[in-house]
This record gives sequence, C-alpha cells and structure tokens, in this order.
Amino acid sequence: MKTWTFAFALAACLAAGACGSGALEGPSAAEVSEEPGETTSKRVPGTGKQKTKYHFSLPEGDTRVDLTEGRTYDALMEGDCSGAQEALDGNQPLEAPAYKPLFQAAVHLCRKDLAAARSEFAKVTWQGSDTWLTCELYRAMASVIRQRPKSAFGSCPPAPPPTSGPEETPDPVETPDPVETPDPGESPAPVQTPSPDPAETPSAGDGEDSAGASGGAAEGGVSP
Repeated sequence: MKTWTFAFALAACLAAGACGSGALEGPSAAEVSEEPGETTSKRVPGTGKQKTKYHFSLPEGDTRVDLTEGRTYDALMEGDCSGAQEALDGNQPLEAPAYKPLFQAAVHLCRKDLAAARSEFAKVTWQGSDTWLTCELYRAMASVIRQRPKSAFGSCPPAPPPTSGPEETPDPVETPDPVETPDPGESPAPVQTPSPDPAETPSAGDGEDSAGASGGAAEGGVSP
C-alpha cells in the first residue's frame, strides 16, 4: 500500500511539475537548529508545521558555592557521566539532600538513559532553591523531560562568573611583637650609678717619716 501511495504521489508530482520545489522533502532535510545546544525544530511531514525538541544544556558559572553539587554540575557540563556519578556518591552530602534524585536523573540523562532519567526525575518535589546551579539543573531537566522551554519553569538566581583555580584568601595582617612586661613577682634590678674614685690618703709609714723629720729639725734648733 505504501509503495502504491508513493508511486501515486510521485506521478502527481511529475504531472504538476512540483518536483524539486520542496513538496516531497524528506524529514532530514527539514530539520533545522533554532538554538544550538538547547532546541532543534523538525518539520512534521504532511502538516507544514514544525515540532521543537528541547535538549539538555547548562549555563556556566562559579560552582564553588556548593561542594558536591558543584563537582557534579561541572562533570555534567563536561559530559563526564562517570565523574558526575562519583561526585554524587562521595562522602560529602548535598546541601539539600532532598534534591539528590534531581542530580541522579541528570546523570542518567548524561548516559542517554532517558527512561531512568524520567523515573528518577519523578521523585523530585521541587520547592525552589537559592543556589543558582541547583535551580538551573532543575530547569534543564524539566525542559527535557516535559519538552517545554526553560522559561516555563521559572527563573533562577544569577550565576556568578566562572573562575579558574581555588579561591584566594588574603594574607593575615602582620601584628607587631607584644611589648615585654616585667613579671609582677620579680623586683626590678637596682639601677647602677657610677661612684667617684676614693681620695688618696697617705699611708701610715709616710706619717711617721714626716713626724721624725719634724722632731729632728726641732732638736737641731735647741742649743745644748
């Protein structure tokens, strides 16, 4: 039946001179990309309409706000599915453990297991998030699972610009050495003041010699 239908259409095409004008374009020729990485549009044969397909994509930003979430997010952006699973299964728990099914669903989607991603995403009870990357991951997953634009799932906090390398910490402020204070139990050392040299005094022998000299002089002055 399909062969006869195609033959009839081809005959009609040749009769009408419509061949080469796009009347019988194949599906692959009608597929165009509207937003690379997020959506593709495909013309539905026989209707003239286009069907948009939403793909998984994540924006860049500083992912150091949350340790486990950030590592998993980075791995998903790089297409490292095993690395994302390893980060998710690490010893550091999520800041919001209730959203672990969301990250697990993203890992399944990274591995192109759409059925497992749908099953895991169904466990997510979205109550919003103040962390931009968790919010963006939810919007990306919801867009793929429900095939609707991200804008249909609210907005997220702005993503800070991505940084390279670990966060720098300022050097500690140098403080001067503390002033040494004397121990209250110890008495201060006495202040030493220079003393004058003692005056030179005559020795005892010198006094006797002087006395003898004086006595001799006196005796010499008395006549016998």
